[in-house]
Amino acid sequence: MSESPNRLPPKSPPGAARDGGAARDAGLARATSPRRRPFAFVRTLVRRFRRRPPAPAEANMLPVLIKVFAGFSKVDGVVEEAEIDSSLSALRHEFPEAVYSELRRRYREAIEGPVDLNAIATSLAPELADDDKLLLGAQLYALISQSGHLKEHLIPFYLFMTNLGVASQAIDLVYQLNTGEIQPAPPEVHRGGEAQERGATRPLQSLHIGRRKPADLVLAALPEGYDMWAFRVDRLLLLKNTGLLPFVARGRSVPPGGFTQIYDGQRALLGETVLNYADLVAFFNAKDGVATARVFLSFRWDGHAFVEKAPSKDTHLQIEFGLAAKVRALRDTDAHLAGRRLRKDTEVHAALTDRVLLGNGTEIPLADLRRRARELGGRFELHPSKFLYAVSTDPGRLSPGDILLSPNPRGGDVHLTIRCDFDARTGELEIVSSDLPIHLGDHLVRGKAPLTDGATIRIGEAQFLACDFGERILEEQRNLISGLELADLAHSYDGKETALDGVSLRARRGEMIGIIGPSGCGKSTLIRALAGHLKPGRGEIRINGHELYANLRTLGHYISYIPQEETFDPLLTVEENIDCAAAIRCPHLTAAERRRRADARLADLGLNERRHRLAGSPVNKSLSGGERRRLNAGLDMISIADIYLFDEPTSGLSSKDSEHVLEIIRGLSQNKITFVSIHQPSSRLFHMFQKVLLLDRGGKLAFFGPPGEMLDYFRAAHAAELPAGPLDAALAEVETPCSPSPDFIFDVLETPLRDLSGNIVYEEDSRGHLVPARRFSPDFWADRFNAQRLLREVNRDRAAALEAAAAAAEAAPAAAPKPLP
Repeated sequence: MSESPNRLPPKSPPGAARDGGAARDAGLARATSPRRRPFAFVRTLVRRFRRRPPAPAEANMLPVLIKVFAGFSKVDGVVEEAEIDSSLSALRHEFPEAVYSELRRRYREAIEGPVDLNAIATSLAPELADDDKLLLGAQLYALISQSGHLKEHLIPFYLFMTNLGVASQAIDLVYQLNTGEIQPAPPEVHRGGEAQERGATRPLQSLHIGRRKPADLVLAALPEGYDMWAFRVDRLLLLKNTGLLPFVARGRSVPPGGFTQIYDGQRALLGETVLNYADLVAFFNAKDGVATARVFLSFRWDGHAFVEKAPSKDTHLQIEFGLAAKVRALRDTDAHLAGRRLRKDTEVHAALTDRVLLGNGTEIPLADLRRRARELGGRFELHPSKFLYAVSTDPGRLSPGDILLSPNPRGGDVHLTIRCDFDARTGELEIVSSDLPIHLGDHLVRGKAPLTDGATIRIGEAQFLACDFGERILEEQRNLISGLELADLAHSYDGKETALDGVSLRARRGEMIGIIGPSGCGKSTLIRALAGHLKPGRGEIRINGHELYANLRTLGHYISYIPQEETFDPLLTVEENIDCAAAIRCPHLTAAERRRRADARLADLGLNERRHRLAGSPVNKSLSGGERRRLNAGLDMISIADIYLFDEPTSGLSSKDSEHVLEIIRGLSQNKITFVSIHQPSSRLFHMFQKVLLLDRGGKLAFFGPPGEMLDYFRAAHAAELPAGPLDAALAEVETPCSPSPDFIFDVLETPLRDLSGNIVYEEDSRGHLVPARRFSPDFWADRFNAQRLLREVNRDRAAALEAAAAAAEAAPAAAPKPLP
């Protein structure tokens, strides 16, 4: 399946950024500055504080919440590790500006000191709206459910919610979280027969994920024993394990019956199925009918397919995605889905795990098409009778007919209104609230701005809303890099030494690709070519179908190159280095937004507690080797790039530090295209990559594919290429292990050549040094991989031709019987 190139408009010059230089503060006071908070109740308080001078007791919500979480953690006299982890994770994500060491210290003090939960609830009651109280209640219930002593915690929980003024909502909340089995409430908070008469309400949005109906989201690929309920209130997502087997979320195991919270950028793993935060939010929205993604599929004359955002005269299939997929054939096709042939006007409801089978044997996973639909953005039709539209990333702020934007690639909340005058083909834009800069063309919008037909509203750096009042259409466009392709890349130095030789591959968004190979095989040359620093002698590098070096000024903004050498200033602190990187790489952001981004990056890098240390030099060290590598990576990963290139980021580190660095790279580069060159990884590092590119000497491509396939490939190659003679077989020194590792790959790749006596044969390399001669040359491995790739394509085409012939024979009318003589 090919993809129509994404629109990549040239980036406008950054406007003059206001940068007053945010003052540093090592304490928790920074967490109370009037910025956006993930908690809705914190945003409520911030808006209130802006209208009047804050009283000291009101101005700092974080210490109050620390006491609440600590109080519930120790309510039974025993503090569990799971409770501490849940509390600190929640506080850290809701208040990213807080210094983690100080947060931990305050939490420890609250654990050790007295906490009057009822007095805190009484003081909070007049300050919080009911929705905010519900949000806090959901957090607290998730916390107490992890203690293993839920019954002992329930009475204090109900009393706390009663003092907050939401006793009945608390009973409904517990009822829903226990999927129909209401937990007994103490008599003083019962509502008489109210709950039994009308049934408990559903204060939370819920989503059931399982293998079969009646689950809302059916994932047939889930193994038996996995089942999960997800709950949403505001931006909080709670997951409950309702299956028989534990699943993994946030890197921790969730036992049957257990709860956990996940945040933006985190994921849950049920067997082999991965569901990240963005996926779950999209499924919640689809269940509520707020938004569905839609793409159109067209087939070329040779049977290959390409994706379109809007229908054309050549469109064959219309595909809509919600909790399932609805596929409608607009023309006759040879494609099949769920066992049905897609003839004109045929409509098939399929699971998101199904695949469209094309006539040439190619399979297109619906999951890939859903990803493309989300990348392309929405197309919204404006109704002639509706003139005022709310435009937001938050479905809770929208009414029927309004416009739900897909989440911005850089994060942040956006809420706009657009007033339309269809007769005059004009409109008016008003910014209600936005965490991202809003531009019309190159002009920053503050408050209101007039719109003309064809105007483009830029939201942040990578999202656009094109206004077509004449056609009554608003079209969302996203500047996402969906794919990178290398076509026969070759390069040599001085026309003599070959560094790259015919490297071809395709990388897709969301993949982290490892580049491995022996020393001098061209790993760094390939990274530099991808970064736009070294134009190859032959071949092309295409990003979304656009040639990189022909469009370097435009495409270069989307690429971030992190060299092996340290690029931070040793005389600045860790925080000052990150601040400088944010100012240089994101000059268009306000000082407050840069401050928020820098603080969040320090937390992601695990350097929050080292923020005030000097970065130091290799001679005068104040950071460990792993911390220095993480800081070096963080300088560039604070940018807005979609392609990250790391040149041996784990060189010289211990195995544990290497794993930590690679884990952080994988987390920070989620939903990007990431290349990481690494000399010879351990088995654990090797399996962290989605795909691995193996380069042999002379820059020849020896393999490209998933790590497991690479191990199987070289195990089969080793078995096939072993000599049959008794002497050679006795001398074969590479044994096939039961569970081969990357070391086995290199052993097979560089099997030495021996003479008849069994001695290793030596030869001169390009520098005149004697080195062991190899039994199989780099050309052998390159030819073998290319032959295998070609054979796979031939077999696929042959299968498609046989299937087409069988279908034609089946459709042909039967021959008339010959008359008897």
